[in-house]
Amino acid sequence: MQCKDIPDATFLDAVRTAPASSAIGWRNRWDVHEALEAVMGHEIPSNLLMAKARRLESRGLLGGCTCGCRGDWHPSDECGDRTYCCPPRTMAA
Repeated sequence: MQCKDIPDATFLDAVRTAPASSAIGWRNRWDVHEALEAVMGHEIPSNLLMAKARRLESRGLLGGCTCGCRGDWHPSDECGDRTYCCPPRTMAA
């Protein structure tokens, strides 16, 4: 399985459906991982999950930490502080 096998919308929907771990809507990677596996119907290796998250972040579709230190994410259209994690230059149109 490769990143291209996980549709962007499916990954972002998994982020949206994972329970928020804070009042500002961050979702931790373990909850997102569980939600994504439930939707996809099979196990997804952690390294693949992180690679897909990094690609979405680089394209401005996902905000948060994709290096693995914090592991909290949100769709960029839900970003509460774009100067911090989702700068306008990387935001999707």
